Order: sequence, then C-alpha cells, then structure tokens
Amino acid sequence: MDCGTVMAPVKTQLYAEDPAGQAIDFMCDKHMGLVPVVDHKNTFVGMISGDRLMHLMLPGSLMAMQGKKRVSYLNESREEFQERLDALRARPLGELVDRINLNVVKKNTPLSDALMLISEKQFVVPVVDDDDKLLGAISFFTILHWIKKGY
Repeated sequence: MDCGTVMAPVKTQLYAEDPAGQAIDFMCDKHMGLVPVVDHKNTFVGMISGDRLMHLMLPGSLMAMQGKKRVSYLNESREEFQERLDALRARPLGELVDRINLNVVKKNTPLSDALMLISEKQFVVPVVDDDDKLLGAISFFTILHWIKKGY
C-alpha cells in the first residue's frame, strides 16, 4: 500500500502570505491542531501548529527564559492574551511555519513509512510530488477513515 492511496486531499489552502488569523480561524472551525501551508504555486512551505501558535502567544519575558520555569506568579488578564493574539493574527503565516525536522512523503512512498513518522510524533505527514507541490496529507485519522471505508 502506498501513501497516494490513503492520503486525504487538502480541501482548503492556507498560503504563506495569508495572515495567521486565517489559520487560527480555520484551526478553530475544523478542530485541527496542525495544518499545511503552501505558496501560491501550491508548493509546500511548512506546517503551522497550535503548539507553535500558543508558544508565540506567551509573554516575551517567558519566551526569553531558558528551560521550564514555574510562572504561577503571572496572573494575566483576558485583555492581555487578546492583545497578543491580535498581534499574532496579523503576522504572515510564512513567518510562523515550521519546516525543521518535518518529513514529507511522495505518493508512491510505502504507507508503512508514513506510519513510522506518525508514530514518531509527526502527527500529520504531507504528501508532495517531485516539485514539492502539496497533494494531500496523512494522519492517524486519515488511516482510520481509509480502513473503515474499506478502500
């Protein structure tokens, strides 16, 4: 079995030039914590994750701290969170995507290779062609859906 058989097509494109707010709204609406981002030629640029966005919403003083620290002394208001979220929403997605340590597969890649990536905590595996054009993606849920449908 290959990745092209199992992959789910990406139905809504998020572009590197789009404001992050568009990705945040998409992620909230679709209950997705990790989505691919492309350029206007449909070339895969990277992934944007809820984890990455939450990290960027931390106060600057916390981002400068090394290691895990207890910060229970911070008691921020909803307005302070909203201010950081609004600033984040205006930034282009291309500045925020993660491509480091991110693996992609081709349509003819054995499905077992994608399963290994997912088991190693890459929860979504982009499927690209030889020119890095995004064709679809595979996740645990994609595989379950494929098994259930009996394709």
